[in-house]
Amino acid sequence: MFLTSGQETYQAGEIIFREGTYGKAVYIVSSGRVEINKVARGKKVVVETLGPGGLFGMMTLIDPSSPRSATAVAVENTVLDIVDKTSLDKSFNQITSDFRQLLVTLVRRLVKTTNDYVEAASRLEPQVTGTIRISFKKESDFYKSYIGNLAKGGLFVKTNKVLPVDTLLNLEVTLPKSDRAVRTTGKVIWTRTENISSEKMPPGMGIQFVDIDPEDERLIKNYMEAFRSS
Repeated sequence: MFLTSGQETYQAGEIIFREGTYGKAVYIVSSGRVEINKVARGKKVVVETLGPGGLFGMMTLIDPSSPRSATAVAVENTVLDIVDKTSLDKSFNQITSDFRQLLVTLVRRLVKTTNDYVEAASRLEPQVTGTIRISFKKESDFYKSYIGNLAKGGLFVKTNKVLPVDTLLNLEVTLPKSDRAVRTTGKVIWTRTENISSEKMPPGMGIQFVDIDPEDERLIKNYMEAFRSS
């Protein structure tokens, strides 16, 4: 077991550390979940998601001269144990110099392999094709548009010009009686063309939120709860 020297608490969506920064802490997830991600070609690629017992930040021990190789963010409210650096250094320094160099080489190769994977994954992902700006004037209009896609976390956009499924779009959604715009990426997950539409089921497309900011997600849920209670 690792010796720990304290704990840190993070709220959902809070950044623990960013790629390219320097740090000395190594962490173990005590409760909650932590997402490890990198950005390539302007797109975030999730490398892994860690639950309780997950260890991350080891690069700072193996190669302290190198910056963090990825970003760590709390997926939900999370408590982290901080691994005691003195005990880690003591254990690491007991290893022969040749074996320490082997570990450093292996870690650097792992980082390179991860970077290659992230770069390849970013090229395979469909690119964002444009921006849709939606402004709702009435609470009921937003409710009808959102509630049908509530399970998917998205909106129904009424339009005769539907886009292909899997198309990515930038979304700017202004809530009724508010100047606050929710900005996120949306993915077309289903469509209804004019030839299969009706008065009660107009043409349009269902758009799922992708990588929505946790604060925006809470804003929408709070808005929906307030609308229902009224």
